[in-house]
Amino acid sequence: MTKQLNIIAVDLTPVLPGGENGGAKIFVLELLQYLAKMQPKTQFILLTQAASHKELALLDQPNVQRLLMVGSNVTSQPQPRVPKLIGRVIGRVLREVKRLSKKIIVTNSTLLRDMQVDLLYCPFTAPTYFEPGIPTVCTLYDLQYKTYPSFFTAEDVAHRDRVFIDACRKATLMAAISDYSRDSIISYSKFDPERICTIQIRIAQRIASDVKSNKAILAQLNLIRQRYLIYPANFWKHKNHEMLLTAFGMARQMGLAADIKLVCTGAPGPRQLWLKKAAECMNLGDCIIFPGYLPEAELGTLLTNSLVMVFPSLYEGFGMPIIEAMAVGVPLACSNTASLPEVAGNAAIQFDPRIPSQIAEAILILVKNETLRTQLIHVGLQRATEFSDTGRMATEYWALFQHALANVKHENLLVGFYADGWVGPSLNIHLAASTNTQTLDVEFLVPPWLPQPTLAFQITLDGKNQGEPTVFDRGTCAALSIPIALTGGNYQINITPTIIPAHTGLGADHRELSAILQRCCIKGADGNYEQLFPDKVDA
Repeated sequence: MTKQLNIIAVDLTPVLPGGENGGAKIFVLELLQYLAKMQPKTQFILLTQAASHKELALLDQPNVQRLLMVGSNVTSQPQPRVPKLIGRVIGRVLREVKRLSKKIIVTNSTLLRDMQVDLLYCPFTAPTYFEPGIPTVCTLYDLQYKTYPSFFTAEDVAHRDRVFIDACRKATLMAAISDYSRDSIISYSKFDPERICTIQIRIAQRIASDVKSNKAILAQLNLIRQRYLIYPANFWKHKNHEMLLTAFGMARQMGLAADIKLVCTGAPGPRQLWLKKAAECMNLGDCIIFPGYLPEAELGTLLTNSLVMVFPSLYEGFGMPIIEAMAVGVPLACSNTASLPEVAGNAAIQFDPRIPSQIAEAILILVKNETLRTQLIHVGLQRATEFSDTGRMATEYWALFQHALANVKHENLLVGFYADGWVGPSLNIHLAASTNTQTLDVEFLVPPWLPQPTLAFQITLDGKNQGEPTVFDRGTCAALSIPIALTGGNYQINITPTIIPAHTGLGADHRELSAILQRCCIKGADGNYEQLFPDKVDA
């Protein structure tokens, strides 16, 4: 009998208010709305955080409910409307989530299992609510931190790497938003290429269908139709605004009409303020506009009435704005890096985003050459149709979900360690059921240079403590022998205290670490032996 996807949990706890999530949030909301309408018999439970819980009410449908998981006001929320199938356990679920903090990482919970969830979808990559035995699908956008680590703090690089490793180890299947992103994932991991597919973002019509005839935003910003360039992007470092400002100033010196302005939309913040000051220092303050984050209707109006979109990003996993520009008939000049050539095709002038003179020349060519603008608009409209079929995108994701449901692995799984053997706050070992008596043998090295004299190792089974913690001195081998229940289960070894070496003067490592895993194996009374570490590594 074919398995059914009756209940899907979707982790939306990373969603922030407004535009802080960039294009990923727009894509995820569009996808979920379409999936829910396409599959009315499937229940979608959206796991949310307090900051965006109310905003996500726009997704509410008879088969879509929000469940507040993270935030200080979690206890004050009314009980969510849930299907009868999971209503009997929701009270226990809410009691469980009272203790969750904003940095939640659920590793020993059975919340999804209690709600009889058939599949977990992680549209922001991190498999935070992963439970062994429940198929998990992750969407991965890019590995920018690998290419441009200097754009991130050391802590952020360590966090992103942890998320990537966890996704590779825990995801049943993974979706990449472009072939470029898929190739990057494969090159930087041991993830089986057959378990990752490309599903491109296909929502080009979103802006086109929402454009309003009201042009009040133009008057508000003192803009004239087709007398300004636009760059819709948050002010992250890889968006390369500094080079665009330089190129815009060069283009003006090279003959760009003085009345043509540059509009840079995006969520306000310290970098936006810095760029505004930079524009003023370059005597460009009057011709570069920073309107901040704009509602979709206003952004659509600005985009539709612009002369040219300039997109000088250094790195994109996909590049939604360039497709949206094509869809509303705006000619495009964009970078020739990462995924952008794959997405833009021959519908754009491409330039090296690290060379401001090339950006300036592209601006001048598009502004002055009306014939070329017309040609690019025509090609762009045709290309945009290839990225406008949201139904195709949703169907591809649904097929991926069904494939994950049919191929979830029921095997022994070890997660929670880095490639060099270091373990974070906990080591998770999911053990399959067995007909024979088995023992789990685990050995750790407790380094002699740790600042704390001892480490405590607490064993849990499905979230319940198994006896008292075992304490080992630094500089010793911590050997644990754990009897395994015949039914298997999710075993966890919680280790305290942890350290971040960079915060304690012990090097430049910003990971949260506890001890070094030396060996992990399963021994059976029948003589069978399975080594999970170091021989078995999933990513």
